[in-house]
Amino acid sequence: MMWMLMTVKNANRGIDWGAARNARIAQNVLNLINTYRYEVAYNRTLGIDPALIDRPSPAAIAQLKVDIADLVARYEPRATLKTIHCAVNSSGNIETEVVIEV
Repeated sequence: MMWMLMTVKNANRGIDWGAARNARIAQNVLNLINTYRYEVAYNRTLGIDPALIDRPSPAAIAQLKVDIADLVARYEPRATLKTIHCAVNSSGNIETEVVIEV
């Protein structure tokens, strides 16, 4: 089996309904990082902590990285997390780039 690195950015919001193999795994990670806790019925702990929205950027970024690492390890074990890069854009929103190996 060939392993490849894939980059997932939280700015990508669309769903590819035809995603298969590695693209499906990357899309699953994208869904995880774009979901807040309590949004998913019957799985209320899935997602990023919504309390991060009101925290100052440095504290929010540190906790966001922890949340993402936990989510990927727990809900998408076919992906191996390589790096997480977070930056605050000009609007004050945190943009996240996650590199995974699939």
